[in-house]
Formats: sequence, C-alpha cells, structure tokens
Amino acid sequence: MFKISASVVLACFFLVLSGCVCDQYSIEKQYWQVQQQAEKIFKNPHASPPKELERVVRVLNGFIQKYPQSNLSIEADFNIARLYMAKEEYEKARTQLQTIINKYNQAKLEPIRVEAVFLSGNSYEREDKWNLALEQYRKIMQDYPTTIRGLDIPIYIAQHYKVKYQPDKMIAAYQEAIGYYNALAQKYPNSPLAYRAHTLVPACYIALKEWQNAIGALNTVIEKYKDKIIQDRALVDIALIYKNELKDKMKAKEALEKLIKDYPQSKLIKTATAILEELEKNER
Repeated sequence: MFKISASVVLACFFLVLSGCVCDQYSIEKQYWQVQQQAEKIFKNPHASPPKELERVVRVLNGFIQKYPQSNLSIEADFNIARLYMAKEEYEKARTQLQTIINKYNQAKLEPIRVEAVFLSGNSYEREDKWNLALEQYRKIMQDYPTTIRGLDIPIYIAQHYKVKYQPDKMIAAYQEAIGYYNALAQKYPNSPLAYRAHTLVPACYIALKEWQNAIGALNTVIEKYKDKIIQDRALVDIALIYKNELKDKMKAKEALEKLIKDYPQSKLIKTATAILEELEKNER
C-alpha cells in the first residue's frame, strides 16, 4: 500500500487551510468594497439619489446570494434595512426586516430575529408612530424575553417616556419593568438570566428614586448570589444611596466596611476606602 509521508500530509493541510484563509479574505475584501458604497449613503442620505440607493441595494443582494453561508451576508441584510431607514423609506425597511425574520427562522438564530423586530420598532419611532413602535417592543418582551434585547426593552420604554417628559407613563413603565424582571427571575431560577433580571430591579427603583426599595432589592441580590458572584458593586450602590440620598452616614459606612471585610481582593476596595475617608472626614 502506498504510504503518504507526514510531511506531504502536513503540506496538503496547510495548502487547504491557506486556501480557506484566502477565500475568507476575498469575501471580506468584496464586502468591504460594497460597504464603502453604502457608507456614502449613510454619511449623506438626503444627497444620495434614489437610483444610487437601489444600485447599492442590488449590490448587497448580489453579495448575499453569492455568499449565503457567510456571516457577512447577515450584516448585508441588515444594512439594506438600515439604508432604507437612512433614506426614510420606512415601509421598504420593514419589508426587508420581515424578510430577515423569515429567512433566519432557526432557533439558534433568535438574536438575529429579535434585532430585526427591534429595528422595526425603531422605524416606527422615527416616524413618530410610538404606538406602533411599542407593539414591536412588546413583541420582543413576549416572544424573546431571554435575549439581551428582551432584558433591555422594558427600561428602553421607560426612558422613552422620560425623554418625552411624560412622568406618569415613565413611572408606570418602570413599575411594569420591575414586575417583568421579577417574573423572569422566578421563571428561570438559578440561571445567569435570573441574576441579570434581579440586578435590573434595583436599577428601576433607583430611576424611580424609591431608595428604600432599591436598597431592599440590592440586598436581595446580595443574599441570593453572594456565594456565586462577588457582590462588591451592590454594596457600593447601597453605600452611595445611604450617603447621597438618605443622608445616613452610619448605614453607608456599614455597607462599605462589609465590602472591605468580605471582598478584600475587590477592585472596588480603593473606591470604598475613599468614600469611607470622606465620610469620616465630614464627621470631624
């Protein structure tokens, strides 16, 4: 039997590998060239004629068809939607985003779909159609609660009302967010998602300036996760609430001293020590 030497096998391996690298480089180079054309429209959308937009869209679609397995084809799909949004052609943008949702329908591609839904909401928001935008954002909360966007959206909605100077709606949105995060933590106990949801509850209370509730929520996080995750940040937050908002220097010192005692290797030791020194200085 003919034996292939190890050196020949190795040489063939590197030849194949280098071919893959070259192919990937070629794909990236082609996409970069397409992206450069898109960037001209992004930089000055109002000065770009409609024909130029459609030409770039055709080029992007051509790239997608040529390299359907490349991750860059996903970026190209989104860039088509973003180009339409930049040109304020929102219906076309939403049509493209729906195409993305339909195309990437596998379970593992959920983050792609949720981003498309989020951009659909953004398109309505840009048109000042908040109710329609809100429908898209609530769809994310309902259908994609375990994604990063699913966690961010409740606070995003509340901040919208804050920016629009609608305090009653802002308060209601933060209260809804608190219920949403607590429900998620209960549904997915002992998971990274539950931890993230629990940490967002005090953030909502802080936004509402409900200081005692914020401290209670932070203490819940500390007690529940102290054996799994360092809770130095939560202790600093508690100390700052006591110091700056409730004017309770003693309680602030207790939180900082607990941090120094329980987490001597924490990166926040210097911060805690500095705050303690400030508190002690003000007592003199």
